[in-house]
Amino acid sequence: MLNKLNYKKKSIPKKWFFFNLAIKDNRNILFSLDKKVGVVFFCKNNKNENSLFEKMGPLVSFCKKKGIDFVIPFSSYWARKYGAFGVLIEENDMIANNKKVLKVLKKRFKIICKVHDKIEAIQKKEIADMFFISPVYPSNSHPGQAPLKNYIFLCLCHLLKRKDIYALGGMNDKNFKLKNSPPILGYGGISGFRK
Repeated sequence: MLNKLNYKKKSIPKKWFFFNLAIKDNRNILFSLDKKVGVVFFCKNNKNENSLFEKMGPLVSFCKKKGIDFVIPFSSYWARKYGAFGVLIEENDMIANNKKVLKVLKKRFKIICKVHDKIEAIQKKEIADMFFISPVYPSNSHPGQAPLKNYIFLCLCHLLKRKDIYALGGMNDKNFKLKNSPPILGYGGISGFRK
C-alpha cells in the first residue's frame, strides 16, 4: 500500500501548509518552510489546468531541493512528472468518475481528501489515505463558515480512525494543542504559517 518511492521516510509531516497558487504572498511562506512541514498546492476556479501545473514547476523544484513533501491537485500525469508525495481530491465527483485511475495512483502516491461531514467521510473513506477534517475552528480563508461541532469532529475521527487524520481550518500550534488527541496526527492551514 505504501509508495515505494515516497514512503521510505520515517514519518509523514505533522504540519501541512495549504498553498493557494492564486495568492502570491504564499511564496514567502513556502520559502521559509523546512522539511518538517509538507505543502498542499491548490487553486480554486482555475480554468486552464495545464497552466496551473506549469506554474507549480519552480515551487515543486524548491520543495524537492529542500526535501519538502508536497501534494498537488488531482492529475496522474503531473503527479508522476513531479514525483509528488500525493494528490489532493477536492471534488466528490472526482472519486466516482476516476475510481480505476485512483486505484492505480494509490500504489504510488497518497490520496488526500478534505472532509466536512459524515457523508463525505463515508464516500471517500475507501479510496483516500489521508484526511483533513475541516473546519475545526473559524478561519480567515472561509470567514462565513461555522466550525464543526465537537461531536461531529469526534464522529468523523471515529469513522476515519484507521486512516491518517489531520485537522484543518483555523489551525495553528495553539489550536492544535487543544485538539491534539488520537487519532489526529497533525494539522494543515494557511494563516497559521504566517509570521
